[in-house]
Amino acid sequence: MQPLLKDLPVTAERLREDRILEEAAVTGADPQHLCAVFNITPDTGLRYTRTSHPDPLSDRDQESTP
Repeated sequence: MQPLLKDLPVTAERLREDRILEEAAVTGADPQHLCAVFNITPDTGLRYTRTSHPDPLSDRDQESTP
């Protein structure tokens, strides 16, 4: 895989991360689905889920804090 990417401004790891984030956005950020499809741990699946769909309540809580 490395020879295919050597002239591109991206790494295989970055492509994988981007693919996981895209899958999270398309599927409604289901961490269980991400774990099954990408063979990642539940903690990692939740991290991608939170990145793709942040909790709107957490933003509200931060805004109201003086």
